[in-house]
Amino acid sequence: MRIVYFTDTREIGGAERNLIDMAQAATAAGHEVLLGAPQAQLVAWLREQAPGARVETVADDDYFDARDAPGRAARLSLAFGALVRWLASISPDLLHVNNGGFPGSDLCRLAPFAGRLARVPRRLMTVHSNPWERERLSTPALQSLADRIVWANVEAVLCPSDSVARGLIRARGMPRSLVRHLHYGVPEPPQDPTAVAEIRGRLAPNGELLVGLVSARPVASKGYDVFVDALGLVRGAVRGAIVGPVPLGLEDRIARRELGDRLALEGRQPRVGSFFGACDALAVPSTAEECMPLVILEAMASGTAVFAARLSGLPEAVEDGRTGRIFSPGAADQLAALLDESAEDREPLARMGAAGRERWSRFFTPERMAAGLLALYG
Repeated sequence: MRIVYFTDTREIGGAERNLIDMAQAATAAGHEVLLGAPQAQLVAWLREQAPGARVETVADDDYFDARDAPGRAARLSLAFGALVRWLASISPDLLHVNNGGFPGSDLCRLAPFAGRLARVPRRLMTVHSNPWERERLSTPALQSLADRIVWANVEAVLCPSDSVARGLIRARGMPRSLVRHLHYGVPEPPQDPTAVAEIRGRLAPNGELLVGLVSARPVASKGYDVFVDALGLVRGAVRGAIVGPVPLGLEDRIARRELGDRLALEGRQPRVGSFFGACDALAVPSTAEECMPLVILEAMASGTAVFAARLSGLPEAVEDGRTGRIFSPGAADQLAALLDESAEDREPLARMGAAGRERWSRFFTPERMAAGLLALYG
């Protein structure tokens, strides 16, 4: 089968990592795989990550930069036409659109209709994060029409979490019959025992409880402020570490909380497995617009307990009291109390970490994701 994956984004994150996983699974199963995207940087990254697939630049994303609605519509129509012609030229058996959110990319939403015009027999879409309410946008009536066009031109919508599926049905009118659940699958992050010991000794030199926050995107909704405020409230021997870039202004907040060496900013790291091994727990204090962050699944695969906000798809991965702990979004005091409780008695953390790894092995491995995907393709 010739399978085409199409995506359209100026950021590379978890949705794009999952796209690579899907393309690799299809390639390994013997399918001919092509990937298309408008962005040169994204195309270069896709070529590096999926060497067994053909990757091409498709259309133009300059509609992102239009100053007004008429200009955006004109540029988008040109990109749409280019996408139709590209699909018609390669005649795929299946088009799989990878949309980071919903509405997400306008061109991604138009892609299933482009596939119909190009006579692609089968068209699917993955939506990776909870949808926006139509009322949040300036043209809810137009959004409603666009949604109906999407639903009429796909045979299935792949949802990594129940939260995404429920949101699409409630907020965007998606028919329930289109829902297909397909959890993410992540490999166990490799750990270097020497690096684990070095990180542990450097960040928790006196055996303090070490809790980490890991994110590749320095956006406020990842809950950096909640994490910093929680560390400022803890009374016990607890230290924190942030892996990845941080938002502007966070260092000032850290200074105001007088955290000093109780919070380490580790910056970007090429491999985070050893940090999971060094930490007693991972904090995921997101406050908005999450689905099921891959970092949760990576921590579970590493046997590290997860403390996550009760938000979107996070509780679908983290079972409160069994594989981690759940707290209210934005509630730094609740997170601080959980950290103090764990600093007093760490035995439950080890038990939750082991249970999390067992849950990962049952539901969130690459092999399970690939099997589910290929079953959908038929």
